[in-house]
Amino acid sequence: MLRRYLVGVAQRVETLVNWVVLTMGDRPTAVEQAIESLRGDAAEVTVVVNGIADGRPAASTTHVDHVIELPANVGVPAGRDRGVAATASDVVAFLDDDAVAPPGATERIVEEFSADDRLGAVSLRLVDEDGDTSRRHVPRPGGRDADRSGEVALFLGGACAIRREAYDDVGGYFTDLFYGHEELELSWRLVERGWKIRYLADVKVFHPKTTIERHAHGWELTGRNRVWIARRTLPWPVAMIHVAAWLVLGMLRAPKGESRKRYLAGWRSGWKADVGRDPIRWRTVWHLARLGRPPII
Repeated sequence: MLRRYLVGVAQRVETLVNWVVLTMGDRPTAVEQAIESLRGDAAEVTVVVNGIADGRPAASTTHVDHVIELPANVGVPAGRDRGVAATASDVVAFLDDDAVAPPGATERIVEEFSADDRLGAVSLRLVDEDGDTSRRHVPRPGGRDADRSGEVALFLGGACAIRREAYDDVGGYFTDLFYGHEELELSWRLVERGWKIRYLADVKVFHPKTTIERHAHGWELTGRNRVWIARRTLPWPVAMIHVAAWLVLGMLRAPKGESRKRYLAGWRSGWKADVGRDPIRWRTVWHLARLGRPPII
């Protein structure tokens, strides 16, 4: 249960929440803006530099409580896991290094977790320069109802928060993924363990417009990881549908040429490594389906 103190909000928030900003160190101005947006809430901030870019500092550390400098890029899930390990707060929140949190975001996070002891994670709303939310940033089928808060089947890593108890309960991120689908796999395991996930439409985090285009290596990791998370976490009948569906969908979405070839190569390589196996129960599959996200797609 979250610790509760009869003191000012600023002190209470700082005790309960630690924000982790993961960066490659290649956009210091954006990182400064991200950090500044969090300091207004009096929350603690931890910056994880995931491999030093050209020896340059990721950002000024004047207003940062903790800085973790990793000599090499260990990947997104492992980098975030390092941030969690370096903190002691009841809730750990994550913000992309090119995002800006709105005033009061930390307090809203505290309110949500304090209201429900079984709330495991919250996903915050991302808005771009025009105030719009991309469909792919809404954790509902088809990106529907961006303006509606409620329980969902997964959270998005760009702006989110997770209860430490829940994180520890499921064993944290599957760090071998390196990049791609780490939140999806973690969400499945949270739901399996009886934790809830909520989408907070009223907490609008600025994130610049981006496209789904990835470099060729990113497409390869995406293809591989789709197979890995299915083999590791889903019942076999569901896993086979999932990987077959994403073979087709991935090939359709990847740009023609090298990216498409790399996606297929990644999908094939996903069958080779031993990733362990701890499948969720069928009752969890049905629950995910009721939440609008059956794990077949």
